[in-house]
Amino acid sequence: MRLLELRKECGFKRSKVALDLNINAGTLANYENEIRQAPYEWLLKFADYYGVSVDYLLGRGEREMPLKAVAALSADEAGLVADFRKLGKTGKSRVSEYVELWLDREY
Repeated sequence: MRLLELRKECGFKRSKVALDLNINAGTLANYENEIRQAPYEWLLKFADYYGVSVDYLLGRGEREMPLKAVAALSADEAGLVADFRKLGKTGKSRVSEYVELWLDREY
């Protein structure tokens, strides 16, 4: 699994990732070092956090987005990006319109 590689490429400390994802640092270390296998629900959380697919995490496939761009995102932001990618063309258009509406109200 590529968890350790991803964390180091982002320049994150294990404690930061553990805090961001609300997971015990020791448990995270076990997943990173492949002492224990992460359950499916944690694979999804890790994939969203790092902005990669579960296939990529498991050593299958390539990244869709450069990791440096992902590293600048918080866990919440990465989750929103992942959800946005799941939308169809119409859904993405509506989200964009909604964001523009709120940005207009902010300024």
